[in-house]
Formats: sequence, structure tokens, C-alpha cells
Amino acid sequence: MQKTAFYSYKNGELADGCKLCVQGRKLVLFVTGVCTRTCYFCPLSEQKFHHDVVYANERPIEELKEIVEEARISDAQGCGITGGDPLAKFDRSLEVIRMLKKEFSNFHIHLYTPLELVSEEKIRALEEAGLDEIRFHMDMDDHSLWEKVKIKTSMVKGVEIPCIPGKDVRAVISYAKEYVSFFNLNELEYADAKQNKLEEYGFQTKNDYSYGIAGSEELALQMLEEFPDLRIHYCTAKLKDSVQFMNRLHIRALHVKRPFDIVRGPSLIRGAIYGKEGVEVMFDALRHLFYVEIDPLKKRLLCSKKDLRKFMNEIKSLGYTPVVVEELASYDQFEIESQEI
Repeated sequence: MQKTAFYSYKNGELADGCKLCVQGRKLVLFVTGVCTRTCYFCPLSEQKFHHDVVYANERPIEELKEIVEEARISDAQGCGITGGDPLAKFDRSLEVIRMLKKEFSNFHIHLYTPLELVSEEKIRALEEAGLDEIRFHMDMDDHSLWEKVKIKTSMVKGVEIPCIPGKDVRAVISYAKEYVSFFNLNELEYADAKQNKLEEYGFQTKNDYSYGIAGSEELALQMLEEFPDLRIHYCTAKLKDSVQFMNRLHIRALHVKRPFDIVRGPSLIRGAIYGKEGVEVMFDALRHLFYVEIDPLKKRLLCSKKDLRKFMNEIKSLGYTPVVVEELASYDQFEIESQEI
């Protein structure tokens, strides 16, 4: 068992999809929230859970071509297709795979799916579309569909499951090890979502500072010790939040930053100007003083931190509010900190 440089543990080599993921080089494509299952540990937000919506990273998608745009902005070298169950909107998933393979060269795509909708016919279609890697979620409470992992394919096959304390993860690994190339054991995480019932089932977070569930890591490390010759990766909550997510946003920050933005890791530091008037009116009132841009998403003006301070008296004299903000470089520009000056 080896500890990685990104807060996880592994036996053997990481799957190709994981290698790109930890670098922040994978576009996270939520292709639908529709799913045949209602798992009590599902972390999806209310606007996604069982709703047929599409997101590329944090960006809501109206037209599939916007996925390509987000991949370019994020400088992605691959894509992880997730849901819901991507097979529940199978034609869309195939279309997206073909589109991305056509637009980008050497673009690695993996897809997550439970076993309910898996069939030989669908596996063949995914192969033909260009999918590189498929990851099966095996239900630890119901073994009736496990035999589907035996379906032969030219794609790389893996199993990815949450490491749920009290569940027989050993049985999953023992059954599937002859048929798949790798296993990903994810740290079980609490989520503030209506369908996430971990607390009702008696699970507790391991401390006050983590969403990781107590006992999940211990179970995962035990599996790594018991199966030293298999390719197993224990993916921690810290890896997802502090490595994969932050690396992806840092890369995006370098591509979406405006000339005046200061890049700080995954975030952008900038001046923001707010007012009750429309942004066009504000823009006309200030553009002769210094360089400003309209932000249509948050209906405000953006400028350099330096200019904001230099011209703050003029800004205030017009009844506007100058604010220094630090925001994630995500599509929704999630605010980390703001300071009115």
C-alpha cells in the first residue's frame, strides 16, 4: 500500500481516468440527474437529483456544443461522465462521447454507471462511440446484477463504489477481480441533500471539519491490505475537494481571467462595483474614468483592485458600491470573500 502525493492510498497504478482527474484535467460532465436508483448516500443537490439537467463542471448546459466550449476553457484533456445514470439518457451520452472525440485528440473519457441499465448492446455502442473506460457501481445490498460486470469489452473496466462501513466491500472485490482492471473505493461523504440519509442510518462524520464518514477510511485501508496484488485506489474526500477541484479551478482561472484579475490558486481577486441602476448605465458613467467590464452573470461591473481603490471616491459619489472580491474561477463565480471599501 502506497500513500500518494494527493492525500489518497493505492495498490498498483492508478486508472488513466484518475491520473488526469487528480491533475484537474478532467471535465466533469453531469449528463443527467435521471437514475433508476435512489441511494440513501447520494450527494446530489436538489436541483440535480432525479432531474434531467446537464452540467459541465459547474456550468448549466442548454446546448451540447457548450460542453465543448467549457472543455476548451478548462483546458481539459479528458472527461468523466456521471449522473444520475448516464445510461438513462443513453443517446445523449453517446452523442456527447462522439462530439468530444471528434473535437479533441487524445481525449480520455470515462463513464460511471450502476448496473441496472447495462447490457451487451449498450456496451458495444459505447465502444463504437469511443468511450475509453467504464466504471460500474455494484450494489452491495443486491447481488442479482453483479454478473453484468463479466460482459467482455475492449474498454477498460473498473468498479467504483463508496466505502460504506458495515457493508461487504470484500465480497465486491472478490467477485469482480477476475473481470475488471481496477477498483476505486471512495470515502463515504455526508451531503446536505434531501435524499442523503446517512445520519438517519446512524453514520457520523469523522470530525467537525470533514464531510467524510467515520469508519470509511479504515475499511478502505483494510481492503488495500487484504488485496495487495490488485489495482485499488482509495479516493479521499480531501483529494476531491483540495486537489482535483482546486487544480481544475486553477487551470480554469488562467483561461477565464480578465486582464485586471489577480489569480490566486483556484480563485480570482478583482474589483466589483454594484449599484441599483442597470449595468449599462453604470458602465457609461464610469468607463471614461478607468477600464471596466460588464459582468452579465452577476449584473455588476468588474475592474482591477488597484483602480477600484484609486477611484473609490468617484464611484461612491455616483451612489455605487466598490467592493474587493475573491471568487472561485467556477462558472458561477462563487464568492469566497468580499470587502467593501
